[in-house]
Amino acid sequence: MIDWIIQRTGVRIDHRLLEIGAGTGQATLKFAERGYKIHCVEMGQNLANILAKKGADYDLKVDVSAFEKWQPEIPFKTSFIFSATAFHWLDPGGKYKKCYELLEDNGYLVLLWHVAPETQFYEVKKAYDLLWEYYSEKKDLSKSSHQLVAERKLEIESSGYFVLEDYLAFRWKLYESREQLTKSFFSQSSFIALSSEKQEVLRSKVMDLYQNLAEPLEAEMLTTVYIARKKDR
Repeated sequence: MIDWIIQRTGVRIDHRLLEIGAGTGQATLKFAERGYKIHCVEMGQNLANILAKKGADYDLKVDVSAFEKWQPEIPFKTSFIFSATAFHWLDPGGKYKKCYELLEDNGYLVLLWHVAPETQFYEVKKAYDLLWEYYSEKKDLSKSSHQLVAERKLEIESSGYFVLEDYLAFRWKLYESREQLTKSFFSQSSFIALSSEKQEVLRSKVMDLYQNLAEPLEAEMLTTVYIARKKDR
């Protein structure tokens, strides 16, 4: 999927990429491993610390700030901005405008989202439902993946700043042991961002859900990718 993005956009290896909401670096490191330099903006100090540690061997710069308030130390322009499972949290009134201003002519904004696992295991889906219940902003769990895709495409096109040039629905299989599944669940940014009290309660509930699952566990995963190019104005 990452290689498809690179091929489709033609982003050069000597360009410094900008990532919005880098979290613990699950998408960041996929680009860094391919030799890209990345400037990351992450509003959570704990998440930024984890990212800096994981990315110590790569050319990463991490600024702790909300993207809406972020001001680079020196004038900053890039040909490639990306955001993985974070762009929907930004202020809808200004996020596209700011990305537009930070991009060079014909630059790309690439947005990625994981859609909740489609799995035969009730316990796994229930764990993700529980996770979203701990957020103050309610997530509409009733929306299908088709509805979410249509809404995101429309939002990009309606922004007035970008043209949606390509879209990829990338389906892949996840096979994990109970230990791997538990570890990956507790390592995701959305869990780490919770308060320690909420983490403790949710951790106990998830462990109870997973304790009797047969192994290996299989889930059908869907990652959606939107490639938008900066409009000529």
